[in-house]
Amino acid sequence: MKTVALATTAFLLFSSGAVAQDNYISGQFGLRAVEDTDGSLQNGSIDLELANAAYFSGAYGRRFDRIRIEGEISRRGGDFNALTINGADVGATGNGLAATGFMANILYDFRADHKWTPYIGAGLGVARVTADFAGAGGTIDGEATLLAFQFIGGLSYDISPSATLFADLRYFRTQDSEFTLTAPLGNSAVAFQYDGYTLGAGLRFEF
Repeated sequence: MKTVALATTAFLLFSSGAVAQDNYISGQFGLRAVEDTDGSLQNGSIDLELANAAYFSGAYGRRFDRIRIEGEISRRGGDFNALTINGADVGATGNGLAATGFMANILYDFRADHKWTPYIGAGLGVARVTADFAGAGGTIDGEATLLAFQFIGGLSYDISPSATLFADLRYFRTQDSEFTLTAPLGNSAVAFQYDGYTLGAGLRFEF
C-alpha cells in the first residue's frame, strides 16, 4: 500500500500549488470482457477461462485545463467458465479470480468542441487480487497485493456545465499473482496473470 500513499501525497501536493482547477467525482459501471488468463502450475499445467463479469469504479480528481489527475478505486468481478488442470476440466466452483484496484490516473482531454471530448489516459497503482476455486483437482484460496497499471481511451459528452457523460475502454494488468493449489496428493504453487479489458460508461460531476 506504500505505492498508493506516495501517489496520493504527490497528487495532493501538486493540487495545492496550482490555480484555476476544478474538482470532480465520477462513477462508472461496465463489463469486464471475456478473457483467457495465462497460468502456471508447479509439476503440471493450468488454464483459466474467465467469463463476462461486472466492473465498477469511483474516482475523485482535479482538472488543470486539458489535464485531469485522479485517484480511483475499482472492482472487477471474478466470474469464470472453466478451470482446467493438466488438460482436464475439474468442475470448479467459487468466486473465481477478482481484482480490486487502487489507481492514480492522469488523463488528457482533446477539446474537439464544447460538447464532445475524446480523451486518453494511463494509471499506476496496486491491486488486491483474490482467487477462490474448489473442484476435483483441489482448492485455490488466497489473495495477493500486486503492482498494477492501466491504459484508458474514451469519449465524453457535456450534458450541463457541471455534469458529463462518458464511456471508455480500459486495459488493466497486474503482476503475476501467486497462490497455492491444495490437493489430496500434495500442494503445488500456482500463478495467474490478471489482465484484460473493461468497457464502461458513467457520470462525472465537477464542483
